[in-house]
Amino acid sequence: MLYFSTRSKKHTATASEAILAGLAPDGGLFVPESLPQIDFEGWRHDTFQEIATKLFSYFLTDFSEAAIQDIVHKSYSENFDHPQISPIHWLDDDCAVLELWHGPTLAFKDLALQCLPHLFEEAKKIQNIKERFLILTATSGDTGKAAMSGFTGKKDILLAVFYPHKGVSSFQERQMLTSAKSNVRAFALEGNFDDCQRSIKAIMQDQAFVEKMKKHSLCLTSANSINIGRLIPQMVYYIFAYLQASDNYGDSLSVVVPSGNMGNILAARYCKEMGLPLGKIHLAANSNNVLHDFISGGRYNANRKLLKTTSPSMDILVASNMERYLFLLTKDNYLTKSLMEKLKTCGDFSIDPALLDLSSSWVTEDQVFAMIKKIYTDYNYLLDPHSAVAAHACFNGDISGRRLIVSTASPYKFAESVLTALDLQPAADDKNQILQIQNLVASCLPQAIEELWENEPREKHLLQACQIEKAIDELIGSNYETD
Repeated sequence: MLYFSTRSKKHTATASEAILAGLAPDGGLFVPESLPQIDFEGWRHDTFQEIATKLFSYFLTDFSEAAIQDIVHKSYSENFDHPQISPIHWLDDDCAVLELWHGPTLAFKDLALQCLPHLFEEAKKIQNIKERFLILTATSGDTGKAAMSGFTGKKDILLAVFYPHKGVSSFQERQMLTSAKSNVRAFALEGNFDDCQRSIKAIMQDQAFVEKMKKHSLCLTSANSINIGRLIPQMVYYIFAYLQASDNYGDSLSVVVPSGNMGNILAARYCKEMGLPLGKIHLAANSNNVLHDFISGGRYNANRKLLKTTSPSMDILVASNMERYLFLLTKDNYLTKSLMEKLKTCGDFSIDPALLDLSSSWVTEDQVFAMIKKIYTDYNYLLDPHSAVAAHACFNGDISGRRLIVSTASPYKFAESVLTALDLQPAADDKNQILQIQNLVASCLPQAIEELWENEPREKHLLQACQIEKAIDELIGSNYETD
């Protein structure tokens, strides 16, 4: 299996090369040269780990079988608090919740970012690379801490995370600022997530900065979902979920995905392309409904104000993985490149909506709160705001038959919003709000939450975009001797 850019077939890469590079040399995203056709029926009784091992063997063809088995074992074991890793909770006979938040940072990003560091280390061995790596990552909330959790303490790897100032929840910010290891650091950036993402992409393509890093013996890459090493592990939980949720192989199962950067929903679409009998794949958006407008009308218009919502991980106007999705549908490098360039320069582009082959919906903040309350009242089950966006589409949209709400974060991460939705007065601080949630769910606190208050958070660093390079220099200087 080789990989090439969404913008040109000129540059091909093995899996290990693509994972280490992050972005393709032409600024595009790496995609597999083809998607294997797989009869998943024979995987029906496999564990999550067994499915991961089998799937990885199709996509990581320059990794040895022993290496893949070792990576899977290290990625998905006691670091998750449920033996199934991504269990399903049935609300009724036709609707279930896919719980993707049983990892160490209580968000679905753990499913990929507990794995990516091990993929990264093995890729370095395969490519015989001795240089150190600097990983730059933009986050709308969950990716940051998940990446920090995965890469913390890793030898010869520095990780700098940039998140939008006042654009994440206080719990998410505390998670990112509480880290015991010096090789990972989070910085607040003035602006929104799109500003963060744009700044990181720009600096990664700045040749002067790249050369400067080379002088420090540092290679540059990303842990965002632009990295193909993030996308491959995300396919595993859709396969596992379908095989768990369907009575008979071949039965239709629709998935409703709360979407921001589109990596999660793209993983579902890749699985369907490979032969998994998924039904409708439905994109659920919050008030930042640029993706819904695009899917329903064919015009991608990012020239609008970004709204701050109670589902901050979806507060995104430019979805990076839209580029991969467009290429999947068109198979046209030139068209994909031209559309992405138009989006960058003009802020919008148009395409025939019939090509997109997705359904979508969006919800208001009031509808999110009403859905949290409804699910708790009717089913005694708590959803976080992101998952409630998907639940609203599941119960109010045109989706029939068995369906799966993709739940991307634990309600503990957004305790204040959940309590407000339930007409309860939130406590004055995160810690006591979490205890209020614990009383509602009547369960033990996840270990990750207990550990969060064992250490004081670092001092918050608030940066302008022009200060990113200086912050990176200071991170390098605090970890390595520099000339």
